[in-house]
Amino acid sequence: MDITEHKRHIIITAVVAVVLTGILVATIVATPLINQIHTRAELSAASFADAEAASIRAAFDQHRNLAAQTASRSELARRLSQYDTGELTQTELVSYTRPRLEDAVEGLTNLQAILRYDADGSELLRIGPMADDLPARLPFREKLDILTYPLDSGATSPPLLHVASPITSEAGQVVGFDLLLFSLESLRSLFQSPDNSQICLLDSDRTKRITIDQTTGQFQLTPADPCLANRLEVHTSEEGASFRGRLEDGTRVMSFLRPLPGYDWEVHVWAKTNEIFGTVIRDIVFSVLVTLALSLLAGVLVWRSLRPVLRRMAQQTSDLARSNRELEQAQRQIRRQADHDLLTGLPNRAALLSALGHTIDRAKENNSRFALMFVDLDHFKPVNDKYGHQAGDELLKVIGKRLSGCVREEDVVGRHGGDEFLVITAPLGNTDDAGVIGEKITAVAAQPFRIEDDAVQVGASVGVAIYPDNGTTVEALLKASDAAMYQAKASGRGGVSFA
Repeated sequence: MDITEHKRHIIITAVVAVVLTGILVATIVATPLINQIHTRAELSAASFADAEAASIRAAFDQHRNLAAQTASRSELARRLSQYDTGELTQTELVSYTRPRLEDAVEGLTNLQAILRYDADGSELLRIGPMADDLPARLPFREKLDILTYPLDSGATSPPLLHVASPITSEAGQVVGFDLLLFSLESLRSLFQSPDNSQICLLDSDRTKRITIDQTTGQFQLTPADPCLANRLEVHTSEEGASFRGRLEDGTRVMSFLRPLPGYDWEVHVWAKTNEIFGTVIRDIVFSVLVTLALSLLAGVLVWRSLRPVLRRMAQQTSDLARSNRELEQAQRQIRRQADHDLLTGLPNRAALLSALGHTIDRAKENNSRFALMFVDLDHFKPVNDKYGHQAGDELLKVIGKRLSGCVREEDVVGRHGGDEFLVITAPLGNTDDAGVIGEKITAVAAQPFRIEDDAVQVGASVGVAIYPDNGTTVEALLKASDAAMYQAKASGRGGVSFA
């Protein structure tokens, strides 16, 4: 071997050694980074699916609470009981029920129809924008469901969310049902997914699928067959599930399945794999190529070549942390909306009943007394009729603030529904204290309101039930205070009546 050949051999050997060293260093350094960034990207996508499922479940809960509010009036249950026993004819029952049902659903902009049934499931009456267009015989459905119907025009209705609530008598017997049909427009923001992804709802039996049509932008109900999870026979688990697959056009996607506890529905979210991991893969490939090139200069430059990757990883880590904070904030907002009235910001009916139960438990332990006050506004409907629902809503907000401001700091004020409020007092020294609080409530409610330069006066009737004199359970105290409130109205309105 001459000197030239020997020199060439040494150069080739040195170059190969440096390149192999660079490849080894690049592999050792890049592998954990790839795994870490890959995992974080997948977790971020899964967190998005979790947040979507939580938001849709909260929306279902909110609609179910609205249905419970329409069916919660004691006088309505009493009339249905009379109809059930033959004391009241259907004509008399419908004549009494229709105007009160219309008042109860005012302001529910996405409500398309409400149907009331007797205890046997026979329809009594229906109201709402689509009430006359729906089929004449509409069977009662107890579980939350989403369905379409043929209309009189020959077209098919948009998918409607069905939410039912039983109506129970004072004895706890079911005397009727309310079935509310909502449009899905309130869920539109939850279904509007980013590009290269899709969100859909599938019933647990995998018979139907709810999505937004990408062409028309409208909600559509289709068979479950187009669903990727259904075609691959992938099912949800209690912890949720994810899997990878291919669309019909061969596109690789990653799909996340999340059940909705308490409902027979599942949320399915898929996104194209290159959208989840594409940026990460491009960054890693570029960095490895740079590392291999720089390995010809020196092994130490390998680490310097990976600094862009580290900066990218730090940025992605920061972005993921910010996304998690935003998700946590959204979840806290969802939980707050589940416990508070959207109009007044006060505790809603569900939160009030829970607070009342806790107050009863504390009173039993401490052998103390407290009052439950049922507040119903007087002359509220004429305000709605004359000035419109927006003015009525503003009046309800002001009433909520006035009630919160006139009671003690430890007392609880909340909106029971419609123009009804509940006040749960802290422990009372004597029964007269409840009367003082009730008088304050009627006084602030009677103060004039300014609407369109008019001085408007409503007022309130207050029914007071004392624990344990008038009841020791949530149901008993609600019934007693409700009855006392009607006594106050019968006595001329604007007063306080004790059970």
